[in-house]
Amino acid sequence: MIAVSIIVPCYNAVSKIGKCLASLRNIDFPISNFEVLFVDDCSTDQTYELLLNECLKHSNWSVIKLEKNSGSPSKPRNVGVQLAKGEYIFYFDCDDEILSDTIKLHYEHAENKNACIVRGALLVDNGKRKYRLNIVQDWSEKLSRKERIEKIIAKQSTTSPQLIKRKLLLDNNIIWPEDIKMGEDTIFLTNVLAHAKQIEYIDHDTFIYNKMPTFSLSTTQTYGKLELMNHLSVWERVQENLLKQGVDFYKIRLTVGLQAALSSLIFKNRGDIDRDAFLYFSNFINQNIEIIRSFKLNTRFTEIINILFKQDYNEFRKLCRPRVLIAGHDLKFIKPAEEKLSQFFDIKYDQWISHTEHDEKSSLELLEWAEIIWCEWMLGNSLWYSENKKNNQKLVIRVHRQELLTNYAEKINFSKVDLVMPVSVLFFERLLERFPNIPRDKVRLIPNYIDINEYKNDWNDDRIFNLAMIGILPSKKGFKSSLEILKKLRDVDPRFKLSIYSKRPSDLPWLMRNKEEMAYFDSCDEYIVNNKLLDAVEFKGHSNLKVALTEHKIGYILSLSESNNYDFPGFESFHLAVADGFAGGGISLINRWPGCEYIFPNYMIKDSLDEIVDSIVSLMNDKNKFIEISKKGREYINLNYSVDSFVSKIFLELSSIV
Repeated sequence: MIAVSIIVPCYNAVSKIGKCLASLRNIDFPISNFEVLFVDDCSTDQTYELLLNECLKHSNWSVIKLEKNSGSPSKPRNVGVQLAKGEYIFYFDCDDEILSDTIKLHYEHAENKNACIVRGALLVDNGKRKYRLNIVQDWSEKLSRKERIEKIIAKQSTTSPQLIKRKLLLDNNIIWPEDIKMGEDTIFLTNVLAHAKQIEYIDHDTFIYNKMPTFSLSTTQTYGKLELMNHLSVWERVQENLLKQGVDFYKIRLTVGLQAALSSLIFKNRGDIDRDAFLYFSNFINQNIEIIRSFKLNTRFTEIINILFKQDYNEFRKLCRPRVLIAGHDLKFIKPAEEKLSQFFDIKYDQWISHTEHDEKSSLELLEWAEIIWCEWMLGNSLWYSENKKNNQKLVIRVHRQELLTNYAEKINFSKVDLVMPVSVLFFERLLERFPNIPRDKVRLIPNYIDINEYKNDWNDDRIFNLAMIGILPSKKGFKSSLEILKKLRDVDPRFKLSIYSKRPSDLPWLMRNKEEMAYFDSCDEYIVNNKLLDAVEFKGHSNLKVALTEHKIGYILSLSESNNYDFPGFESFHLAVADGFAGGGISLINRWPGCEYIFPNYMIKDSLDEIVDSIVSLMNDKNKFIEISKKGREYINLNYSVDSFVSKIFLELSSIV
C-alpha cells in the first residue's frame, strides 16, 4: 500500500517549477511507498508537456491535465485526492521546495500518534535570506484537542503543505472550496481541524516557501470587491465552523486577517468596491465592533474602521488609497495624469525650486504624511529623499534624460530605493550603463503618456501644407533641418508653411548668453532671410497643443533631433511631440535618432531629410492616404501610450512593492 500521495497543482509553471522538481527527486523515502500526482490546471505554456517528460523518468510520478482552467488550486487538489492511492495526502505547491526528510518524519509521526493531520514549520526564502515561520513553540503532549486547534490557528498561517489522512477527507467530504479565489486554504484547514480527532505538530521545517520578487505585472497583485467578499465569506464560515469546537476564530485570528485586508484596501485597491460590498463590510464591522475595538490597529486602519462603522462610503473610498508624495522641480510630465492617478492614489506635491533647492521644513512635513514618495527626475530631490525617508516608506524615481548628465545618482544609496522608472528602452539600458550602482531588478520601463481624447483632430484640407516643430531649443532639436525641409517643399509648392511652438531664441536671456547656441540660431535667421522664408515661418510661442494643432491646421509635426549615435546618452529619451502630432490629427515624421525605433513604428521614421520631404510630397494629392496614416498613428499612440495605460502600469508597479 502507498503510504503518502503528494499532490502538486500546477498552472503555467515552466519558469518556476524547477526547484520544486529538484526537491521532489531528493525525497528520502522509499519510492514504492509514495507517489507524486501533478494536476495541471489547463496551462497555456509547456507545463503539461514538461511534466509528461519528467514523469517518464520516475515510476511513482504521474500527471493529469484538466479540460479547462479552474482559476485556483482548489479543483486540482480535489481531483488529486480522488486519484490518490496513499493512506495520507500531502499537499504541495509547484513553486516551493520540499525538504528531503519531510515525508519520512511526517509519516512516522502520524503513524506513531495515529494522527489525522500533521503540520510543521516552514522556511521563507526571499532571495536575500531564509527565515523560519509557522513555529508553535509551546506545543506539548498535554494540550487538549481544543488547545491544539487554537494554537495552530493563532501561531500558523494556513499554508497548504501538510500531511492529512485521506480517509478523513473522504469520510467527511472535506474538499477545497472551489467557489472562492482567496482564503480557500483557511476554510480547508479549519474543516480538517474540526473533524480531526488527533491533531499533531512537529518542530520541523516542512518546506521552503520561495517568496521571490517578480518582474511581471499581474492583477493578482491587486485587491477589490471579489477579494474583499471572499475574505468576509471566509471569516464568517470559519467562525461558524470553529465555534462548534468551542474555538472563537475572531478572538484568535481576525486581527491578522482584518489588518491584511485593510492593508490591501489601501495599497492594492482596484477601486471596484461598490456600495453593496461596502455595506456588507460595514455591517460585518458593526456586528463585531466590540472585539475589533480591542485590536491594536495603527492610525490608518483605525480611521477606516471608524468610517466603516459610520457607513460613510465616499470617505471610505478616499481613505482607501496610498498617500503618494510627488517631489521635483519640473512636474509637467506627471501633473497631467493627476486626475486619473487620483482614482488610486491620494496625491500631494513637494514643488522644488531647482535641482537642489527646496523648502526643507515643508518637505519634512510632507514626508511625515507620505507612504510612497515619487521623485520626478533623479536629481537632488531623489538624493535628499533617499537620505531622509523612513524604513516603512517606499521610494520610486522617474528618470527622463538630463539625469544621465549629472552625478546625483552616484551618491544615492539604492538600497533605500524601491523602483527606478526610465521612460524608454534605450534610456533603460543607458541608465544602467551610466550608473552601475542601480540594481537592474529595481528598474522598470514606464513610457511617457498622452491622453488623445483631450485633443481636437478635425480635418482641414490646409493641413496638407502646414508643418510644425514643437520646441526648437536647444540647437540639437534641429530647427535648421526644418527650414531646409521647408525650403525643398516650397520649391515644389509655395503653399507650404512652418509653425514653431516655442519662444524665439532672442527672447530668452539664458540662451542669449550662450554664444555657440546663438551663433546657431543666428545662422537659422540668415537661412530664413536668404531663402525668402520670412512669410513662411511663424513663431506661435507656447500654445495649448490640444486645440492649437487643429485650429492652426497643422498637418506634419517634425522630430529632427540630433542623430549622433555616439553622443551619450542620446538627445531624446521619448519626444512627446511625436505623440502630440498624431493626437492632434496630423502625421509625425522622425529623422531617425537613437532609440526612436524602440518607441515608434517604422512608418513614422525616416533615414534622411530627403525621405521626409518625399513622404510629404507623396501625400500632397492624397488626402485619404494622409487621413489613413494619421488615424493609424493615433491608434498606435493610444494603444501603447495612453494615460490609462500609464496609470494602470503605475498602479500595478506600486502595488507590487508595498
